[in-house]
Order: sequence, then structure tokens, then C-alpha cells
Amino acid sequence: MAKETAAQREARMERALEGRNRGEGAAPVRRASVVRTKPVRMTVDMPPTLHRRLKSWSGWAAGQLDVADVPAAEVVRILVEILTSNPEEVEMARPVVRAVMEELRARQQ
Repeated sequence: MAKETAAQREARMERALEGRNRGEGAAPVRRASVVRTKPVRMTVDMPPTLHRRLKSWSGWAAGQLDVADVPAAEVVRILVEILTSNPEEVEMARPVVRAVMEELRARQQ
């Protein structure tokens, strides 16, 4: 990588200074919004017994679908999609939402 020349450094410093000297109360320059395309990673801690139950269910689902494996992460993604779907459009969403809300209320007490 080539070293920055004095002229290039000076031009870079001028551009930075222009950005700072817009005047008091001047609105910052807005950049165009960028749609996030990289998946968001989420880590969930769960008791070993719950993890075993999820893996066991995923194994059962793999047998039902006649595939080698059903990733637990995919099961969680599908459950989130059902939970956040419009209950009027996805009939199974209503009982899932109801069950989750009941469990959340029970765990608050």
C-alpha cells in the first residue's frame, strides 16, 4: 500500500475540516440508509434439559421429513416467524401467541 503524500494528507484534512465547519446549528449531512443484508447473530442460553428436548424434537422432525438433519436454529427461526406473523393470516399463530403470553405472565409472578 502506497504511503500518503503530503498533498493527499492535506486534501484529506481539508475535507474533514469542511465537515466540521458547517456552522453552529447546522444539520449534519444525512447519509443514505443502507438495508442490512448480513444476518443478525443471536445467542440463547438454555438449560441442558431444554436443549436436549429441542434436539430430540429436531431429530423426530428429521425422521418425519425423511432428511438427515433439521437444524435447531431453523426450528427457532420458524417459531419466530409464526409468533410474529399476522394472526388473521396464519391461523396457527393465535394459539402460539396465546401460549407464549400465558407463559410470560406466569414467569413474571
